[in-house]
Amino acid sequence: MGNWKNQIRIALLAMTAALAAAFGSWFLATGAQKSAPAEPPLAVKPVTTTPVEAEAKEAAPADPSTTEDPQKLAALQDKLAQALEYAAFLTEFRALYPADYDATLHAALAQGLETHDDAPDLFLTLAIQTLRQNRGLMGAKAGAAALDKLFGEHRKVLQQLEQTDPALCVDFLNGAPADRFVAFTAAHRALMAGEAQAGLEAIGDGSNKKIDREAPTSADFDDLEKLMLSKGMDEAGVAQLLDGKVPDPPLGDARQCHNGLIYLDAMKALPDLQRLRLYALALKVMAHE
Repeated sequence: MGNWKNQIRIALLAMTAALAAAFGSWFLATGAQKSAPAEPPLAVKPVTTTPVEAEAKEAAPADPSTTEDPQKLAALQDKLAQALEYAAFLTEFRALYPADYDATLHAALAQGLETHDDAPDLFLTLAIQTLRQNRGLMGAKAGAAALDKLFGEHRKVLQQLEQTDPALCVDFLNGAPADRFVAFTAAHRALMAGEAQAGLEAIGDGSNKKIDREAPTSADFDDLEKLMLSKGMDEAGVAQLLDGKVPDPPLGDARQCHNGLIYLDAMKALPDLQRLRLYALALKVMAHE
């Protein structure tokens, strides 16, 4: 087991933690274009992490009512108001990070979200994407309770995907976008709002606590692998998740999706220091994606 794996075998966790955000950024950037082929499952790639720096003082945002088409703005706001499940998250997002909220609003209008029936769901994913890119590094510095809550919410989403559509679950474990995820989000708004809220809370907690953690060690990954095996995953599943080796024949969708849940459960079962090092690295990877 080479030391290089200490920085690259976190790929699955990072992708799992970015379920909604990954789709939102893809859809808004490409519209109806055909998606690019997925990378090999859990494609291993070097990860370079940098120290987390204190965030710059919040700049005064421009008033959207003076910079955006008023009719489009009103149409989007009307649609957002209809998604009551997202109201608490969006209200807090706007209050805490007004510049980020207005940037999200501008991007949404630039993409014509106000014309979409599922505008609230697309807006939520775009908001998560903005937070992940602009504030995600602070989430990596959150305390144990906030991180455990965040990854607990991620697990709920993955579990619902397993029950609803294992093929869609696998798409996201592999980092492959799928436009069907918008329908999933719309059908499970309370679930997705809970994940978004937990992310916002982790960012706030990290901004206050600013906990610096060391990078995961080789022993962390060894212990993770042992736990995965002890929880029922076979060697083929471990090799696919941690090393990107696709079994021949490939594992079925249901099995791959369930293996993703086992992965998160194994992470949760690690001692605090190991678990939090891996969680922090995952959030750093996401912030740099």
